[in-house]
Amino acid sequence: MTRTTISGRHRAPRVRRPVRARVLWPASLVLALGVVVSLLGTGGTYALWNASASTRGATVKSGTATVTVSPLSAMRAPALGPGASTVGSFTVKNTGTVPLSMRVMTTATKVSYADASDAVVLGAQTLKLASVGSASACRAGLGGASGPLASFDTGSGYYTLPVGASGVACVEITLAQDAPQTVSGAVTDFTLTVTGTQVAP
Repeated sequence: MTRTTISGRHRAPRVRRPVRARVLWPASLVLALGVVVSLLGTGGTYALWNASASTRGATVKSGTATVTVSPLSAMRAPALGPGASTVGSFTVKNTGTVPLSMRVMTTATKVSYADASDAVVLGAQTLKLASVGSASACRAGLGGASGPLASFDTGSGYYTLPVGASGVACVEITLAQDAPQTVSGAVTDFTLTVTGTQVAP
C-alpha cells in the first residue's frame, strides 16, 4: 500500500462564498487522488469472486506381505543309488493382504560322512521343484524347475500366489547316474528359502 501526503498553502478569496462548497471540493479532490494513487501504487489484478472446497477426509492403509511355510516332509527313501531319487513336499500360504510373486532357492547345505569333498557330493545331486495339487500328488518324475542342489534357484516370479491362497510344492532330489563311488554313504542336509514379493499393481 502506498500512502501519499499532499500539502500546500491556500489563501481565502475576498469574495464570500458558502463554506460548504469550499470544504467539499478539496475533500473530493483528495479522495479522488487517493484512489488513483492507490491503484497506481499496488498494481496487479484482483478477482471479484473466489471460492474453494475441500474433499472429505480419506484413509490410506498399506498392505502386508507375509507367507507361512510348512516343514518339508521327510524324504524317507532308502539310501540312493546312481540315478535314483527321493521326494518330499511343503505347503506355502499367502497370509498377507497383497498377491505375492514367489521364489524358492537353496540357502544352506551341509555334507556329512563323506569320503569325497562337499563340492563333489553336492555336484552329484539335482533338485527339481514342481507345483502339485496336494501332498499325495508329489512323486518322482514331475516337471518344473530344476538345478544343482547347492545353487538351486527358481528366480523371481516363479509363480504368483493370490491373497489367502495356498500352494503345495513337490521337491525331488536325484543322485546323478554317473555319481562316483566316493559319494557313497554321504548325508546331505539342505535348506530351501521361500520368498514372496508383492506383485506390482
